[in-house]
Amino acid sequence: MLKSVRGQVAAPAADGVRPAAQARWSHRWRAAWPYLAWAAGLAAAAVVLFWCYLRQSQSTAVNSDGAGTALQAWQMLHGNLLLSGWWLADVTFYSFEVPVNAVVEAINGLNPDVVHISAALIYTLLVLTAALLARGTARGAEGITRALLGGGVLVAPAISPGTRILMLSPDHVGVGVPILLTLLLVDRARERWWVPAAACVLLTWAQVDDPIATYAAALPVAAVCLLRAALPLLRRRRPGWYDGALGVAAVVSAELARLVVAAIKAAGGYSMQSLTNVGKLQPYADWGHLIKASGENVLILFGADFYEQPAGVRTVIAYLHFAGLALAVAGLLAGIAGLLRRADRVTQVLTVGTLVVLGAGTLGTKMTPVSGAHQIAAVLPFGAVLAGRTLGPWLARRRLPRITLAPLLGLALAGYLAALGYSAAQPASPAETQGLADFLLAHHLTYGLGRYWAANSTTLASDGRVRVAAVQDGARLAYPWVTKPSWYDPAVSYANFVVATSGPPTAYAFNDVIVRHTFGKPAREYRYGSYLIMVWNKNLLLQVPPPNQSRVD
Repeated sequence: MLKSVRGQVAAPAADGVRPAAQARWSHRWRAAWPYLAWAAGLAAAAVVLFWCYLRQSQSTAVNSDGAGTALQAWQMLHGNLLLSGWWLADVTFYSFEVPVNAVVEAINGLNPDVVHISAALIYTLLVLTAALLARGTARGAEGITRALLGGGVLVAPAISPGTRILMLSPDHVGVGVPILLTLLLVDRARERWWVPAAACVLLTWAQVDDPIATYAAALPVAAVCLLRAALPLLRRRRPGWYDGALGVAAVVSAELARLVVAAIKAAGGYSMQSLTNVGKLQPYADWGHLIKASGENVLILFGADFYEQPAGVRTVIAYLHFAGLALAVAGLLAGIAGLLRRADRVTQVLTVGTLVVLGAGTLGTKMTPVSGAHQIAAVLPFGAVLAGRTLGPWLARRRLPRITLAPLLGLALAGYLAALGYSAAQPASPAETQGLADFLLAHHLTYGLGRYWAANSTTLASDGRVRVAAVQDGARLAYPWVTKPSWYDPAVSYANFVVATSGPPTAYAFNDVIVRHTFGKPAREYRYGSYLIMVWNKNLLLQVPPPNQSRVD
């Protein structure tokens, strides 16, 4: 044995090393497997959900609101990063939705599908982020239960008017993504000095995009965290530095957002309308009507507005959505109770955020059914996450209720997925003014004037080859809402037609009598459907005064 070959003597040592290396790799694989499984599951869910949301979004026609965002993104993509020369609405969507549209346009070009693709991407991100935040730090069955509850409430928006509100034009829905990402950071990151700084940056990002984030995120984070930091003082203990830092970061973010917007304007960037209808308490006599309208809008957001649906499948789907609404209400009530029972930080922020959004949206704006749903859109993802964070642990840890409720919740989730499939199967709709855009192109009419709802949508429907500049007051004045003053400058633009109608004026066309009074007798006229296209052999912009941003009818 002492004369054995050297390789035979060394063999036992090599065989001893191999099991140790295998054990290390096996341990690493077991440790990484849960993360890989979650990542793979999220990726698969993202692909399927995006396709379904894209199909559902395409079932609703693109309008001028979504078209305006796409046109801004096109400018940003081509170097106008500050959107210089743009007059925007009272919400800009500058730091999130517009860049998303720009990325889509870099791949897809300028056309109405940009609006659908961007909306589907943003809503997919909202659902997945809500599921991750609802899961929290839980693992195993509890983590899955919490994620399914949070994502499940959001997974199947109603077709009408849900698609138009949640998955078409950006209007206070997309900002939920940066808000939830901020809370996800606070929820998952360890208590380190850099977390409040990063949260401040994310909150600033959200508020530059949409001022609603001040009410939905910055204010709740500041209130909850500063109170949590101060409570130990009542017990004569040292205040918590981490909560105090988060609270201060939220307060600072509101001022930073204001400074960023002012700096953009000072650098020659966009200017925006003021939020004149937000934050002013409505008369007490109107509260009953406003609360009723807000309740209707909550039903619309959660897809449970059964009274507006045609009889049949859509009514059944609306009743099914009461399951998600009930979970969200139960989650909110549990969150309110958690305010007094020392619930976790994120749950308290979501609870306060929901109450602030409902209160400010209901009593601080002129709340109306359907259109007012945008003002309180944050209630939907907040309620979904609260359902997962508060009800998920209860369902996962208590055996008897879980056995009783699990089949019901599973049946509801299956119904939601079936409803999503039904929505995705609806036929696609062209842009609202696609036919008008095609008609104008066919007649070589490439620059004209029209009402807001026939302006940007026609420009986008023509892939940017036709410009219809929005005007108001019988086509006598420029409409400074998601427009550029250069569009009305006769030195650089030549407009020779007006989109009108021979009947009563509509949201898309002026009465032809008023237009004749403004510009005189046209050289020729064309009829397309209900539209009357009035054409002159002159530049109509010479008769339109320079635009004034302070006037919007």
